[in-house]
This record gives sequence, structure tokens and C-alpha cells, in this order.
Amino acid sequence: MSVLTNAHRLRFLVALCILLTLWWVLLGVVEREAGRAEQQGTRLMLNQIRSVLVVKGAEIRLQEGADFRAWVGRNPFEWFGSEPAWYDGICHDGRPEPGRWCFKRLQTGDKGYKKDTAGAEGRVIFQPRQPISLGDRQGSVDTPMAWVVAVEFTDRNGNGRLDGQDLQSGLRLQPVETNDRAEH
Repeated sequence: MSVLTNAHRLRFLVALCILLTLWWVLLGVVEREAGRAEQQGTRLMLNQIRSVLVVKGAEIRLQEGADFRAWVGRNPFEWFGSEPAWYDGICHDGRPEPGRWCFKRLQTGDKGYKKDTAGAEGRVIFQPRQPISLGDRQGSVDTPMAWVVAVEFTDRNGNGRLDGQDLQSGLRLQPVETNDRAEH
């Protein structure tokens, strides 16, 4: 009888080990797919913002000519027809909740010192829930990702900066580093 009981216990332990292993593998797959879904969602939102920038650039060109510098750093979410999902508006606590987007206004001030007022310029902030990579950039729960609206231009003199002789062609979304540690 004890040999039979030990055999049942052994089968039970083997079955339990197999189930726990399968459960562990399943959790890994779910986590990987959640990260992949968030990465795709982030790419989709960035593509929507880029599309809005193309439309806004065309409007500016038709109404004001080819000078886009006044629109640098503006909030692209204001140009959407309706507020996008996962957008929280202006960042109030430095960064949005994980999985959310916000617009962080840059503080205005003389010689780099912050004042209590913020201007219209700022950056788009995304706080990932999962570690994601977009090109060569990495984002995670601890590392938000940021972009700024910039002028798309043809660099005629090759200096990498927008000069008077450079041809402006529209607006683009430019990745920037977040300086969260310096602002908190």
C-alpha cells in the first residue's frame, strides 16, 4: 500500500511541476505580448501625431507662408479633432501615469532659472508600462520617453541647425531626452 501511495505522490508532484512550468511559460508569453502591444500602441500614437503635424504644416504653409519656427515646441494634441485615447492633457505631476501620454510645458525664465509660469512650448511625454524600444531609444516604467515638435528643413550648409538659408518644409516630431531628475 505504501508503494502505491508513494507512486501517487510522485505522479502528483510530477504533474504539479509540469503545471507550474507551463504556468510560468504562459506568464512569460503574456508579459512579452503585453510589451509588444504597448510598443505597437506607442508607434500608432506617434504615427497619428506625425499625421497631424503634416496637416498642420500644410495649413501653416497655406495661411502664413513657409516659416514654421513659431510652431516649434507646441502641443500637437491640441491639433487633433478630438482628444486621443490615453492622453491626460497637460502634465501636472511631472509625468503621466504608466501607459499614458501628456504634454509637459517648459518653464519660462531668465538665464535658465525656472519661474512659476509655463509658456506654450513643451514636450510630449509618454510613460510606458512595460519596457519598450523604438528604434535606438528605450523606455520603461522608470524611463519616460519624450518628443518635441520641431521644424523639418533641408540643411543646405550642413551645420545641423535651422538657419535663414535653409529650406523649411514642415513640422516633425523629434525625440528628445527627458531630464526628469533635473526637474524634480
